Parts: sequence; structure tokens; C-alpha cells
Amino acid sequence: MKKLLLIDDEFIFRQGLKYMMDWEGAGYTITGEASNGQEGLEKYLLLQPDVILCDVVMPVLGGVDFVRKIRETSQIPVVMLSNFDEFDKVRQAFQYGASDYLLKSRVTGDVLLDCLDRITDADSSGQNGHPEKTFGLLARQILDGYADSSSGAFPSWLESHLPGKKFSLLMVERPAPDFSSEEDMQESLRRLLPEYPLYACFTTQNHALALLSLEDSTAADRLPRVLQRLKEKICHTSCVLGAPFSEISRFREKTEHLYDLTRYSILYENQLCFYETELAPAQGNPPLFFSEPYARLTSQGLWREAANLLLEYMESLKNSTRMNPFQFKKLVEHTFYSSLKDARKYARDSISVSRTELKLFKGLDSALTYGQFRDAVLAAYQELEDACADSVPSCDRIISRLQEFLETHYAEQITLYDVAGHLHMNYSYLSAYISQNTGKHFSEHLNDVRIRHSKTLLAETSYSISYISESIGYSDQSYFGKIFKKLVGVTPLQYRNQSHRKELL
Repeated sequence: MKKLLLIDDEFIFRQGLKYMMDWEGAGYTITGEASNGQEGLEKYLLLQPDVILCDVVMPVLGGVDFVRKIRETSQIPVVMLSNFDEFDKVRQAFQYGASDYLLKSRVTGDVLLDCLDRITDADSSGQNGHPEKTFGLLARQILDGYADSSSGAFPSWLESHLPGKKFSLLMVERPAPDFSSEEDMQESLRRLLPEYPLYACFTTQNHALALLSLEDSTAADRLPRVLQRLKEKICHTSCVLGAPFSEISRFREKTEHLYDLTRYSILYENQLCFYETELAPAQGNPPLFFSEPYARLTSQGLWREAANLLLEYMESLKNSTRMNPFQFKKLVEHTFYSSLKDARKYARDSISVSRTELKLFKGLDSALTYGQFRDAVLAAYQELEDACADSVPSCDRIISRLQEFLETHYAEQITLYDVAGHLHMNYSYLSAYISQNTGKHFSEHLNDVRIRHSKTLLAETSYSISYISESIGYSDQSYFGKIFKKLVGVTPLQYRNQSHRKELL
């Protein structure tokens, strides 16, 4: 059983760590606690622990000075506990011999246990009792800004552990559940890719990466084909395999770039693993969203129609790099957010609208694929429609307003473009909507209205058929006759004669 000394000035944090997991079941026992570095030195001499967890900022004696003092007499592993704004102090602690560090906001039982097992492993001890630096520690120091990848221990470590002068990075968005630990990921990838010497680690941001050594040009040429094997193992998250590079000084830059690329999975229907060059930005600007028609739909409480308009735009970007995933997500979030003022105007309960907003943004953050992203959007609009159900009339207002427009303008040379402009809707969307919801095309609705008015004129006036044809919007009398017979079953003249005979009877 390995003994652990916990040094932190926050009592609640210490209690949280103590009850975070079954320490004895994991092979550890918390042998003592201290609230500052000075007290920690005294407890160390008294208890002789095997490993120490030490906060960076504490009263009396801080974590940096604690490491400096304890290194005068001992090489015991010390793991620093830091916040995001304490980078400079953590750097100093490393200079004095700290073994590793954890961000307090990211500490979980698995992360903590993995770190402790790694630094207390007897096989990891180097010369003179100093723990040997690991790939994971060195990589995390660089990624979190505690070290420079172009100088210092990292290049030297790679030179002695990895052959070749060229590398490829594999970035994994979320390691669990495909990989349970750094060691599991490293061993799994080595079995999967035996021709590539590699090291793997988890980051403090709960992502994971592997650095592959490319010993010759053929190894680099085979990289795109590696994806198929990765897909068999990495199936619960997204990953990007980077193109070859040789300047290890670009390690942090490459890692950050590849992480950004992992988010492209929200734009792809059935793909989670990518090769870096697949995700090169497409030429030209992405299409513009129909902002004004969308705003008019939401102002009328037409949530289903607004959702369809947004979905139509999202579909135009699917399975492509026409827009980067950050812009894609922000556009959808902004579009939905812009609707909330109208939603609160119609909704029975504005709190339900706020809940829908939070649920959507959380869903978009966790979405891994385009399907998950789309489903979250559609569910949110359905909730808005349900929340506003009592305030928005149940009748189909689009079709109703179409009929009103036709009744007013049937005698003019109108087209569907004119109606779309009047209704403030996208032409293609309106055309499909009319067909899907009425079973008729726009031209059929227009003909129905015109022929109905022509029947009145034929039966009740003595105007010539040519005049009637022109007065209801048909410039070609023969075309009017053709449409009339198709819809009524007789010619305009036959209809007039039949109407007059009925009057005489």
C-alpha cells in the first residue's frame, strides 16, 4: 500500500479528493493532510509518504517553495495541483523538481490514479533516484505553456526514444471509452500500427494524442491508409491523423490545429476519422443564410417552417469543408438565439423557452456527428412550437396567405417568385412546401382561381371570351381554352351556352 500526503489549504477540496474513490482498493492510503507547505514539510518527516499531492498557492509556505525545500533532502514524487492562471508558478515548481501536475478543475478519480501510478512506478525511476520524464509529462508541459517544444528536454527525449526525423500526430477528441488510460491507448495503438514507433498521452483538457515516428518515405506514404485501421478502434469520438512534419518546434501548433479539425465530424454524416489533407478549406465563400426570410417566419411564430429553412441551409454545407465547424456551430446558435425574442412573445411560459435554449446549446456542444447536431436543432424547434402552440393559430397560414394573394392578384402576370417575395420566403422552399402540403403545384392553384373567376364572367356577363381570357390573366385565348376544358370538362363557349340554357329553364 503506497502512502499519500495531501497538502492543500482548501478543506473542501481535500475532502473531495479523500472521497473521490476507493483509495485502498486502488493501492493507496491517504496517510496525512496539511493546509500549507510548512505543515506539509513537518508531516513529511513524520509520516514518510511515498508520494505527495501539493497545491501551488497556499499561505505560510506555497507549493513552489515547498518543492524547493523538500528537494534539498528527498526525491519523493510531488504532483502539483494548479488552477489555469498559475502557469508561472508551476513552471518554477518544475525547475525545482516537481514530478507532474494536474489542473484542479479537471481532476477525476481516473485521471488522478493514472498520474499517481505513472510517477510511483518503480520502473520509471531514472538515475540518482530522479523520476524519468515521460512523453506524457513533457507533452503536457508544452501544450499548457510550461515548456518550449523547440528546446529543452522534449527534443532530447524524442531523439533517444523515437527513430527517424519525421513525425505524424494523431489527435483524438475524447479518449474514453475507446481508451481507458494513457497506457491502454499507447499499447492499443502499438498493436494496431506495429510498423510505426509511437508514444501516446492524455492532455489536461481531456483529449488524447499520439506521436508517430516515420522512419522512411514509405511510412509517410502509407499514412492515409492507416485511417481504416483507426476506424476499427476509435468509434466513439472523432480523430484526425496529421500529415508528416519534421520541425518538432511545431508540436504545440500542430496539436492545436489538429484538435480544431476534429470538430469537423459535426459536418459529416458517417465519418469520424480523417486525414489532415482531407479537411483543407474549400475554395470560395460559403453560401449566405436566408436571414431575412427566416426572421419573418419566426416573427409569425412559424417554427416548423423556420426550422426547415435552417435545415435546408445546414444540408447545403453537409459533408464538405465549405464552412469550418466553429463558424457552422456559431451560425446555428446565433440563428436560434435570434428567434428567442419572438418565442417568448408567443410562449405560454418564457422559462420553458430558456430551458430549450440551454438544452440546445448543451446538445450542440456534445454532438459528435452531423446527425446528432441536426437532431438537437430539430428537437429545439419542436419544443418552441409546442411552447407556443396556444398562441399560434393551428390553420396553415402559409397556404391561407397564398390563397389571399392569388385572389387579389390573379389577373396579373404573377409568378411564384412574386408570391415568395410577398411572403418573405425562399423560392425553392416555398415551391416544395406548397407541393408537399397541398398535392398541387403553384401553377395549378393559380389556374384554379382564374378559371373559377372566368366561370362567373362567362355565366353572368356578355363579355367576349377573348376579353374574359385577358381579364383573368391569360394573354393567349387558346391556352385559356385548353386550361378551361381540362378543369371544367367543356370549352368556355360550351359552358356559357349551358349556363344560359339553365337560366331559360
